[in-house]
Amino acid sequence: MSYQLNMPGMFAVPNAVADEHLKLAKELDLKVLLWLLRRGGKAEGFEALAGWLGKPEGDIVDALQFWIDRKVITTQDATEPAEPVIINKAPEKNLPPAASVLISARPSAEQLLTRIDENPNLRSLFRTADSVLGRTIGYEGQCVLLGLHDNHGLPVEVIFMLLQYCADIEKTNNGYIEAVGRDWGRREIDTIDKAADQIAALKENLAAWKQLRQMAGLHAPRPTSAQCEFLRRWQREFKFDIEMIFLAYEEMANHTGKLSFSYMNKVLEGWHAAGITTPEQAAAAKESFAKKQKQPKAGKQKFPHANSPQGYGPSFDLEAFERSTLEVPVFELRAES
Repeated sequence: MSYQLNMPGMFAVPNAVADEHLKLAKELDLKVLLWLLRRGGKAEGFEALAGWLGKPEGDIVDALQFWIDRKVITTQDATEPAEPVIINKAPEKNLPPAASVLISARPSAEQLLTRIDENPNLRSLFRTADSVLGRTIGYEGQCVLLGLHDNHGLPVEVIFMLLQYCADIEKTNNGYIEAVGRDWGRREIDTIDKAADQIAALKENLAAWKQLRQMAGLHAPRPTSAQCEFLRRWQREFKFDIEMIFLAYEEMANHTGKLSFSYMNKVLEGWHAAGITTPEQAAAAKESFAKKQKQPKAGKQKFPHANSPQGYGPSFDLEAFERSTLEVPVFELRAES
C-alpha cells in the first residue's frame, strides 16, 4: 500500500529532527517544536503554549530545553530582539501575530561579570551551583539563576534551597529550575522559611503521588501543578492520609472512567465536613445512608454524593460536573520538574 500526503499548506522542519532526534524526542517535545515551527519560530509565551497544549508550564520548558540542547533551537544575543530562533525555519506566511516571545533574552557575558562584581553573593551562588547540581551550569545556567534573582525577586539563599530541592528530585536541567523559580516568584516565596515550607509541601506531594500511583495503577511520574495543590489541601488542610485519598479515588473511579481530582476533592470535602477521618467511618456512613435510601422517591436515583453531611446523598448531573471540573491526567516534567 502506498501513501500520499494531502498538503494544502506546508512549513519546513529541519532535517536533523527526523534524521537524528526522532528516536529520543518525546511526544510533547515534538508538539512544542511543531507549534513553534508553524509560527516561524515565534510564540506567545510559556503560559499560552502550556494552556493550548493542556500541559504544565514546567513541561513546556523541558521540551524547549530538549531542542536547545540539540542546537535545533537557539537564543539570540541580548542585543538582538528577544525571540527563539529555529535553524532552517520556514518563511513566515499568514501566521498569527505573536503577543510576546517564549524565550527571554539572556544577559551578555559582560553583564554577568558586572552583576557578579556588584553582588559577591551571586558569585558564591554560581560557584556552589555546580557542586549542588553535579554539573557545570555554564553561561545558560548562570543566566537562569541571575534571572530568578533580578527578575523574579528570589534572594540568593532561596535560590540555593531551590537548587538543592531540584537536585534531590533529580530534575537539574535549566528549564525545570527556571520554571520552578518563576512559580516561586509568583507565589512570593522569598524567605528561607517560606522556601522550607514549600519544599516540604512539594516533597509530601511527590511522596503521596508515588503511593497513589502504586495503589491506583497510574502512569504519570509526577502530579501536575493543579494536582499538587489538591494533594497539599487534602494532606495539610483536611489531614487525610494516603489511605483516605485512595478511598476517594475509588469513589471517583466507580462513577467516572476518567481521573478527576476535582471529583475526589468533592468526596474528601464531604468527609472532612462530616468529621469522617478513617475508612471504617466512611464505610459506616455509606452503609447508614444505604439503609435510609432503601425506598427512594420515584425519579430520584441515589448514589454516593460528596456534598451530603455523611459523604453521600442524592444524584447529580455527573456529565455536567465532569465538563466543568475534570482534571485530565498528565504526564507530563517534564518535573515537577
